[in-house]
Amino acid sequence: MTDLLSTAGVLPQRNEAVERLPRWADAVLREVPAHHRQTVSPFAHWHLIHRHRRMARGHAGQAVRDSHRRSQIRRALELLTWLDEQGIPLPDLKQTHLERWLVSGPPNRRDVRVFVLWTNERGLTSSLEVPTRSPEDPATFIEDDDRVEQLRRCVNDATLPLDVRVIGSLVLLMGLQVTRILELTIDDVVVQDSAVQLKLDEGFLKLPPRLAHLVRQQLHHAEDAWESNRAASTIPWLFAGLNPARPIQSQYIYLKLRRLGLGGLAGRNTARLALAADVPASILAALTGTSIDNATDWTNFVKRDWTGYISSRRSDS
Repeated sequence: MTDLLSTAGVLPQRNEAVERLPRWADAVLREVPAHHRQTVSPFAHWHLIHRHRRMARGHAGQAVRDSHRRSQIRRALELLTWLDEQGIPLPDLKQTHLERWLVSGPPNRRDVRVFVLWTNERGLTSSLEVPTRSPEDPATFIEDDDRVEQLRRCVNDATLPLDVRVIGSLVLLMGLQVTRILELTIDDVVVQDSAVQLKLDEGFLKLPPRLAHLVRQQLHHAEDAWESNRAASTIPWLFAGLNPARPIQSQYIYLKLRRLGLGGLAGRNTARLALAADVPASILAALTGTSIDNATDWTNFVKRDWTGYISSRRSDS
């Protein structure tokens, strides 16, 4: 209903995927003690959610993932609860206290880092530090021959659903995340004569001819659906779901890929591994739409473990 009212001009247009976060935060904060709410509410609304909206504003169709933001809010509340249990006021929190809390719980406690930086900046705490979490090395792969065969199926098998063919090809060839692909809109497909490019963040990914042909088919399908669903959606998704105001759910696509014998995460990891072995981090970041830090992690992983990975795969076969 909100999407319909926004389209009709009754309500201002907004990204509902983004607006779910403040509603969730309000619901969580209503259930906590007042002194915790007094501290965490400005952090959540004026800092985290403000940044969340700003990130989405630069890309109208980008459904900024909010799971990490939710964890950051929950970890802030968990830290304050622990301080109450220890009888330590927030201004008296020391680095030794913080480190004891961090090591006594699960790894996601490091998500409190942004809250601690915020309290430092506002003088609520003094010079506290939370180390950044070290990313885990990828561990799920398929044989590269299997990846190539699955890619051929996606490109050539017209009996497969079109959305599966396009998404599967982008995953298996370019190592793109399914969730990132589902954030694409009609406006992210740039067609110039026979060339097709995808807009990924600040860069453009030029597609090879056969994949470009598939993406053009998906674009035409999405444009037709958009013409029929303008009254129900404010965003022209490239992969609109049953509710045209939102893209297809990633879980549904993963299920379809699995049922058809196509690699999801394992296929993406293997594609990135192959790319990282051949191109520098800056190009890998541009090709996959990932951050330069993530791309650097992949190239470092290849330099360190590529030989061992190949030999271990051969010994298992």
